[in-house]
Amino acid sequence: MPVAKRNNGCLECRRRRVCCDMKLPTCSKCQKRGIECSGQGREYRFSNYMRKSKSTRTPTSSELSTVKSALSSDGQPRASRASRNTGDYQRGVTDKHSLEVATPSLSTDKIIASDKMQCSANWSLREAIELVPAQPRMLFNHFSTFIASKMVILDFAGNGYRNLILPMACHDDLVGEAVSVVAMFHLSQEMPSVRLEAEIRQQRVISQLRQVALMHNDIEALGLSAWITTLVLLVGDTITGSANYTILLQLLSHMAPSLASDKTLPESTRLFISQQTRMFEFFGFPLSSRSKGLETLRQHPEYYLDFMVSIPPLIEESEIYPTIVRIKDATRQACQIYRNRVQNTVSCDVSIASVESLRQILANIEPEAEGRHALVWTCFVAAAESVLPVHREFFYSRLKDLYQCTRFGSIPIALETLKHIWETDSSQHWIDVVTRQRPVLIM
Repeated sequence: MPVAKRNNGCLECRRRRVCCDMKLPTCSKCQKRGIECSGQGREYRFSNYMRKSKSTRTPTSSELSTVKSALSSDGQPRASRASRNTGDYQRGVTDKHSLEVATPSLSTDKIIASDKMQCSANWSLREAIELVPAQPRMLFNHFSTFIASKMVILDFAGNGYRNLILPMACHDDLVGEAVSVVAMFHLSQEMPSVRLEAEIRQQRVISQLRQVALMHNDIEALGLSAWITTLVLLVGDTITGSANYTILLQLLSHMAPSLASDKTLPESTRLFISQQTRMFEFFGFPLSSRSKGLETLRQHPEYYLDFMVSIPPLIEESEIYPTIVRIKDATRQACQIYRNRVQNTVSCDVSIASVESLRQILANIEPEAEGRHALVWTCFVAAAESVLPVHREFFYSRLKDLYQCTRFGSIPIALETLKHIWETDSSQHWIDVVTRQRPVLIM
């Protein structure tokens, strides 16, 4: 997780190749032009983006050895970490008087204080990242390399899981602990010994989040720290396949509107909040409740699928453009299949035709194509609706391939759920099986 030194002005001035006066919190050149100034300090570079070797592979044996060296001899994480002040996470710098090594206990007062960020505060030029101990730093790097890239359809420089969440994790105890927990859950598939400690720390984070919620009369006023923590915990549920995601999803959905309209937050942050909330609503509600699912998917698909276009502008001649178009088309088709099944408005022949149409779309997407990890929910819906063996085999195989891509634990649970659905009496809709018996955040 290298850090790029910035001692020659803000990023905006350097990009425009003009002399920066290095004033804080906003330099005069940026203020005059009316653009948002990144401020002074250092840039966080957690990993290179748009690199296939980073975004599609699983940890190698040498990388796992590095992980193990950062953990204790019995596989349990070491306790030491840095306490963090959250006043500066937006710009990646921190107050020099607020950094000190401490225990991993989470302070409710610190968390509440973090939500009172003032964008006009005076920043000092000392980065917190250098004081983050080895174990959380390793976990943050794993989150950046193997998890952040799978939470967006295409990994690129504007990935909010790196640009917003990871810098904030270096300053905010609650966010930092949530990120560490999620990374440990992902690692536990290759290192089962860390699973128990991850579960214990997860419960600690949830308990602390609950304490913060109880101290606010208005759930929408919890602030960015609580929203980010909830989002990261939901990412963890896609990795573990936990059935308890519905409460977190409701909390995320309730907090988002007030944050998305908070003009004190940068536009990029508010856009990230809106897109990620809608993404989790889109994938989460249909498999947790028939009524919530129908209400969600009655919206025009583009309302929820904007996370698929939150990438650098793609021209029609670009290599990846046709793949993104097909992924969106397949997702729209899956939405129609779901709506038809909930409303029970189609015959068996029409259902088979709809599934075949979706299969043909996916057949034109290379199994190793970038962005394919966004098709997990789509493949599950199509497989659950399938009655023909050829369709079941196709989508089941695609889901197995997607698990090799993401290593998210919700996919094996989805595969087991499909077997249960196919063995269940056909008089029971598969949506009832999922929502009542086997709720899981499949994405």
